[in-house]
Amino acid sequence: MIDFNTHKDDIFNNLIYDLQDAKTRFVINYGGAGSSKSYTQTQHELINCLSRKERILVIRKVSTTLKDSVISLFNSIAETWDIKELYTENKSDRHFNFVNGSEILFKGLDDPEKIKSVAGITRVWIEEASELTTDDFKQLNLRLRGRNDLQMTLTFNPISDMHWIKSHFFDNPVMSEKTTIIKTTYKDNKFIDQAYKDELESYKDIDENYYNIYALGEWGSITKGRIFDLWEQIETFPDIDGFWYGLDFGYSNDPTSVIKVLPVKGRLYLDEVIYQTGLNNNDIASLLKELGYNNEPIICDSAEPKSIDELKLNGINAIAADKGKGSILEGIDNIKRQKVLVTKRSRNIIKENQFYQWKQDRDGNYINQPKDFMNHAIDAIRYSLSLQRERIETDESLFINY
Repeated sequence: MIDFNTHKDDIFNNLIYDLQDAKTRFVINYGGAGSSKSYTQTQHELINCLSRKERILVIRKVSTTLKDSVISLFNSIAETWDIKELYTENKSDRHFNFVNGSEILFKGLDDPEKIKSVAGITRVWIEEASELTTDDFKQLNLRLRGRNDLQMTLTFNPISDMHWIKSHFFDNPVMSEKTTIIKTTYKDNKFIDQAYKDELESYKDIDENYYNIYALGEWGSITKGRIFDLWEQIETFPDIDGFWYGLDFGYSNDPTSVIKVLPVKGRLYLDEVIYQTGLNNNDIASLLKELGYNNEPIICDSAEPKSIDELKLNGINAIAADKGKGSILEGIDNIKRQKVLVTKRSRNIIKENQFYQWKQDRDGNYINQPKDFMNHAIDAIRYSLSLQRERIETDESLFINY
């Protein structure tokens, strides 16, 4: 087990000390991307579990997002600290049991019955708290109100200045005595790698609002120049045959995006399947098969014919998209003509939906041309529809009541 005191400068950002000093009922741990908010919060909760007997509830809006986010983060840090022998993990219940009696329970708010049954909680961490509605938070807080000494921490990026978190905690004087507010940016993370730092700083020349939110950690406004209305979020993708996929290739800086699509009677259902950097074409094929791919058509960016051929060699039914003149605006219009419903677990689709914007001319007027930014999932969706329009409009098998 690592000696925290001897190696503290090699392990912790200063944020850890701010979290340890916070004694209020609520703690707001917010700011920009790359500031180590979630990483440091995980360190903090692990130290609490090791120092005394705790029963910690870690919350996300959607339960399916827990495994690849906070659970993965806890296990990764525990392995680095060489403490994995100090707890056992119940993967089916998403529950860590420590040898000293401490527990960590990971729950999604989309399963309210499991939240109701949780008792004896001593601490709560809400990760990506901006995903919650004000009603989500009120219901959770009411269930935990009996423990006056319980501390609840919210971590998030300050996406919109119209969000309930801002009005409830930042603009409400009554809450100030009960809340510790801690803001960090990438500049506070002494372990950030240069490539990520350069990427965050590059946003300044691409999108000022995005730069303010994700680099500077300032409250943003995501309404000006937005191309699409905010799409409705649903719990699960319909269990209906006839879906297919769109794929936008990426690699080092840009993610590969694979989106599952199903148009039904003027509705377009979307589900995020892959959104990840560093994938070569063999990786993409393998990951798709692991995720249940069954020879459905995948409409891909036609600018990469070699990649399409490699996917075919790997058993993927890859097809080049139609990217003729005007196809971007035509694709946008095609999406706009349908009611879009996206699964709640599709975090990157939801994020791109918020930030996909029209360009501005030198006078600040919006023009009929989208920014080439925050569009990897959007492009995959456009590609998915580029060859299927006739089928969508004529194939009676898709026109079912749902």
